[in-house]
Amino acid sequence: MFDKKAIVVAANPYKHYHVSDTLPPTKDLGDVEVHREHRTRYGKVFWDIIPPGRLDTPWKHPEINTGYFYVSKCGMAKYRMSIEYIRQWKDIDRERTRDCIPQCRRSYLESDRDTLTYYAILIGELEQLRSFRELREFTLVSTKKPVERVQNYVIVYDPGYR
Repeated sequence: MFDKKAIVVAANPYKHYHVSDTLPPTKDLGDVEVHREHRTRYGKVFWDIIPPGRLDTPWKHPEINTGYFYVSKCGMAKYRMSIEYIRQWKDIDRERTRDCIPQCRRSYLESDRDTLTYYAILIGELEQLRSFRELREFTLVSTKKPVERVQNYVIVYDPGYR
């Protein structure tokens, strides 16, 4: 069995997200391609995920440096990412890393204090997989069973897909 862990993150580029009272809803938050373009332009890009139960708790898996984006509507993992780190937004110098934060994420970080407890993923590489993967091709670390669904994120054994 695998011993290296990875994260599978749900992405939904079809949903409109309400990020601010002053801005219209946006699909950009869930769109991996928007984030790929940002990474190409600035070298790195942030994505974020909500802690289980929306609790204010530090990230517990610092060893994870690989992840996959599962695009919910098509039902496939389509992208692989290399992860520099995952930390809560409140523990990141957002001024120093400003260029890595897409505008759609800046908007709600500036207007909603609750989002500062979200886990921010700093992504270095972000590439489309050569072959898209079904969720059942990933094995959950917690149960050692195939993944059946991802609403936010799950921790899996890294299969090394490229």
